[in-house]
Amino acid sequence: MRVKTFTGPSTKEIMARIKAELGPDAIILSTQTLAHENGPHYEIMAALDDPGPAMPEIPVAEPPTSGEWNQLREEWTQLRKQLLAVLKPQMDLGLLTPRQQVVLDYLEREGVRQDVLISLWEKFRRRPDEPTLTVMDDMLSVRPWLHTCWEHKFHILSGPHGCGKTSTLLRLALAMQKKQPQQRIMVVNADHSQGKGRLYLRHYAELSGLSYREVSTPEHWAALPQDAQAHDIVFIDVPGVPGRQNIDTWLHEISGGALPALHVHLVLSPLFSSAQMEMFSSRLRGAAASSVIWTKLDEACSYGEILNQTTLSGLPISLLSVGPELKNSLVQPKNQDIWKLLLRHELPQPTN
Repeated sequence: MRVKTFTGPSTKEIMARIKAELGPDAIILSTQTLAHENGPHYEIMAALDDPGPAMPEIPVAEPPTSGEWNQLREEWTQLRKQLLAVLKPQMDLGLLTPRQQVVLDYLEREGVRQDVLISLWEKFRRRPDEPTLTVMDDMLSVRPWLHTCWEHKFHILSGPHGCGKTSTLLRLALAMQKKQPQQRIMVVNADHSQGKGRLYLRHYAELSGLSYREVSTPEHWAALPQDAQAHDIVFIDVPGVPGRQNIDTWLHEISGGALPALHVHLVLSPLFSSAQMEMFSSRLRGAAASSVIWTKLDEACSYGEILNQTTLSGLPISLLSVGPELKNSLVQPKNQDIWKLLLRHELPQPTN
């Protein structure tokens, strides 16, 4: 673990430096206000899980086995629990307003991580007179899919098996078709492990008047930009990233490096456990990651992972999916939709 102390005239400037140097996964350990001749200065201690350089006595390291990875993950989980156990007593709820205390307590019961709660406690403590949701809003980032002018026309929906990638892709394509009937839309199947899912994707694409393609070789990927030249937007369905692979490495392998410029949208569901979600998210956050789509909200009993992953990944939420229907089940999210879901378990209403 790398631990470093940063000082500066404002917490905003310090947090920007922490993010630039340690990345979005850095954990804030402590914040102090220091006396300075030019006014108050701030000191923030941050930490990052960093495996460090390979041991010199092992010139060629064998990749860890599944059991070794599980052991390392368990050791890091225990270390983080111990670290947070030290930090939590410093989180004096008596410094907050009664409403802030209620919100913090509720979010903890909802499954929000301790490091996220500590960050929120610090925000509350510094801004006691502001409305609670106003303070909380900067923890969320939303980018409604249908209202965004995306830079590239190729969009990959990537996520773990069982999260509803294929259904979400079709819902999104149909919503785009309904919103802009003149748009020329192509659906691409790059998941040849789907079985019935492959037929499902092809059937509804053709039934709805969408162009359909399949890619399975580097040659197919290389030809895709030319095949899609007459189309305005292309949705690509890929299988779950296998094993412990990172999505960037895996996409490079299956395409032979022939990928067009594209956006990757993470498709996640709050049905997964916190540890499972952390593993999925870390492997799917590649260079092209552009947003998170949350599915199966109507099947979940808690929603803390939405705030956890939004805070840790820094990716905006672009879509919410509610209900099993193929049409009229997507929500173009607003901040208030997320807070209603977290604090009231109030499902958002589909808007397409």
